[in-house]
Amino acid sequence: MTRSLTLLDSGLVDPHTIDRVLQSVVFFSDRVVLRASFEIASAYRERAGEINRRVDELHEAGLLRLWGHEYEVDDGGRVRFGRSSGPRRRADLVIPQGQMRTSLTRMDEVMRAIREEAYHRADSDGGALRQGAAEIVSLRNHMASLVISSELEQDGMLSNPAVKAELSRHLGRPQPERFEAAVVRDVLAQLQIGPLDQLSIDQVLESRRYNAGFRTLLDESLLAVARGHDPVLTPEATARELARRYRETIAEFARPRIGGQVAQEVAWDVLGATVPPTVVFKYGLRALAWRKTAQRAKPFLLLMHLERSLRQTSRGRFT
Repeated sequence: MTRSLTLLDSGLVDPHTIDRVLQSVVFFSDRVVLRASFEIASAYRERAGEINRRVDELHEAGLLRLWGHEYEVDDGGRVRFGRSSGPRRRADLVIPQGQMRTSLTRMDEVMRAIREEAYHRADSDGGALRQGAAEIVSLRNHMASLVISSELEQDGMLSNPAVKAELSRHLGRPQPERFEAAVVRDVLAQLQIGPLDQLSIDQVLESRRYNAGFRTLLDESLLAVARGHDPVLTPEATARELARRYRETIAEFARPRIGGQVAQEVAWDVLGATVPPTVVFKYGLRALAWRKTAQRAKPFLLLMHLERSLRQTSRGRFT
C-alpha cells in the first residue's frame, strides 16, 4: 500500500527538513508532499541553492510532490510567489479555494465548540481556564495542517524541523513527531548513521529496495502501541530495542561460521530470492544454517546498506 505524508506547515525548509524527508522516504513512506511556494529558513539562506537543488532532485525522482492553494498558482499550475529567483515551481496538487474555505469554516466551528466546552468546565469546576493565546494559535495551526493533509488525500503528516524551530521561538512547545519518525531519528542517532542528506538520489533509491523488512518492524511497533501493550512502548524504547537487535545481527554475521564465498553466493537469498540448488548441493547444511541467519537479518538490511553507502560517500569526499 502506498503511503504518502504531508510535511507539516511546509512553508519553510532548511537542511534538517531535507534530512527528515529523506528519513521518511527511505524508512517508512513512499513520498512526502511539500508546499510549492516554500521559502528557505532565514538562517540557511546562504545554502538556498543547495537546498533547492535537493528538493528538485527528490521531486524528479518521484519521492517528493508539491502542492499549492488555488490562489497561489496560475492557470498552468505554477506558483505566483514564494521563490525570489530561478524558475517558478509547478504544483502537482492544487486545493480549490472554495473547498478549502468550506473545510476551514468547519474547523473553526469545531474549535469554537472546544473553546466553549473548556470555559463551561472551568465555570462548573470553579477553576481558572489556563489556555492562553499562544496555545490557541498553535492548536489552530495544527488543525489547519490536518485539514490541508485531508484535502490533499494524504495518509498522515510529518513534522518539519524548520517550522518546529520557528514555532518554538514564538509559541513555546512544538508539535509532536510521528511515532515512526521519532523511532528512525533515535535509531540513526544511536547507531551514528547519517545524516542522510549526504546520500545521492541514486543511493536513496537503492536504499529503498531494502526497506520492506524495517517498515514491517515499525508497523508492528505501531500496532503494539495501538493495542496498549504494557509497558507502554515509546519511540525511545522502540529505538533502543531495534538498535540492540541490529548490533546482535551484525555480531552474528561477523562470526566465522562459514566462508566468505558461501556468504557471497547465498546473499541473494537475504534479498528474498531462492537459494540456487547448486549452492545447497555444494555447501549442504552450512548454507542452510547461514540462510536462517540471513532471514533474521532481513529487517536490518536497510541499516546495513545505509552504513555502507555513507562510508563510501565519506571516502569519496576525502580522496
